[in-house]
Amino acid sequence: ETMQVKTTSGFEATIDEGLLDDYELLEMLCEVDNGNTGKLIEASVKVFGKEQYAALKEHNRDEDGKISTKKMIEEITEILSGMQNGKNS
Repeated sequence: ETMQVKTTSGFEATIDEGLLDDYELLEMLCEVDNGNTGKLIEASVKVFGKEQYAALKEHNRDEDGKISTKKMIEEITEILSGMQNGKNS
């Protein structure tokens, strides 16, 4: 089963609801909480899949071609929070 998610900036993705009960994803997110921010990339690829993750990066690319770390983290955090709260939009 999947759920549609949409961020306040307008990015839309389809997420596997099974990830809500994925222990390895929880481990990755705990590592992020403990300061290993590099695990956020691995967790994001797990949540979005490679294609949607690439689309999220493009969504956050500015006119100079740079992808803001701050914006990416905000988008990912918003989606992960929404998943944990059971929101679907």
